[in-house]
Amino acid sequence: MHVNRRKFIPTLVVIFLFVAVITNVFIFGQIVSFSRGDPGNVSDSYYNNTQLNVTVLQLHPRVLWYDLQNSTGASMLNAQLDVNEEYYFYVNVSSDQGWNDIAYVNITAWHDQGNDANVYNTTAGANLNLFLQYDGSWNLIWPTTGEVSLNAGGCSATDVTGSDPAHSPGNTETYNLTFAWTPGYQFRYAADPATAGEGYNDLWSWNVNITVDDLNGTHSYNNPTEGSDENEFGVYTYTEIITAQWPTITGNPGDTPAHNDSYIDIQTRSNGNYSLRVNVTNLTHTTLPANTIANTSILTAGGDLGPLNAFAGAHQYYFGGVGSYKNAENSGTSLTTSDIEWAVNIPGGQVAGNYQANIFYHLRTEAS
Repeated sequence: MHVNRRKFIPTLVVIFLFVAVITNVFIFGQIVSFSRGDPGNVSDSYYNNTQLNVTVLQLHPRVLWYDLQNSTGASMLNAQLDVNEEYYFYVNVSSDQGWNDIAYVNITAWHDQGNDANVYNTTAGANLNLFLQYDGSWNLIWPTTGEVSLNAGGCSATDVTGSDPAHSPGNTETYNLTFAWTPGYQFRYAADPATAGEGYNDLWSWNVNITVDDLNGTHSYNNPTEGSDENEFGVYTYTEIITAQWPTITGNPGDTPAHNDSYIDIQTRSNGNYSLRVNVTNLTHTTLPANTIANTSILTAGGDLGPLNAFAGAHQYYFGGVGSYKNAENSGTSLTTSDIEWAVNIPGGQVAGNYQANIFYHLRTEAS
């Protein structure tokens, strides 16, 4: 077959150049870069894709929220508590310096005794002050003699880092703390609060303050954006006569024998001002009931009553009186009155035998 060599060679050159162009475009990119336009006379340019980042770290630890709850989860702030029941302080604490910078989380509470100017430990007495502390472990700082108990097994510290709306990732750490505690039987009665809301709004209440200290001595209550965390709760009255011994008297007609020339004990509990009175029936012969000794011949003494006093048909008061009360005990979970004395003026010619009378003790707690 005859090929025109003059036409064939130019055709090969064209094909080669075409293949070279295509190969460079796909493998090496464009051979020729075309200008998008003349850059001259450009007077403005904007770039809006960056941000300024500023991290503000507070030196002060923060108490973000707190509550006092009972075993059912109901809030007891601005409400009354029962003695000898377990309650829980819940405190949410945040630190921009990290949790290891926290030295103390303190909960102090005190009975204001009708004066909101009072603060913790200005009123003496274990039944008037409470101090719970977390420093990595759980501590009952006050009272130290059993009027309040701390259940360390019910306490907990839970890491909830990231829950603080103002947290800084990598800096801020936040924990939920649970303090489990039980007020004792004579933990002071408080009629208020009657007004809901934070702060010390009511007289005759328990005031509570929650603070946090860090290792540098920086205090949460000096935080200008947070301030102090304070509130109130009340306590119901509690009144109980635990036990009273039985007096036994032996004597002869015409004598005034006492209870075996010794005293008996009465053990009571009251968490407020109180009175303790007693009355007694006539003595009645146990086998010959027609024979009696009138209760006006029975005498008693003890407490604040003083010397032996005859009943004369009315109550006798060991503590307090008609419409008056003895000041509540500042310490202790009960009161033992160990100087109670009984005696009887046995009339001359009284029939021999055993006589019995019913004794009625009445403990009353003053309540407003």
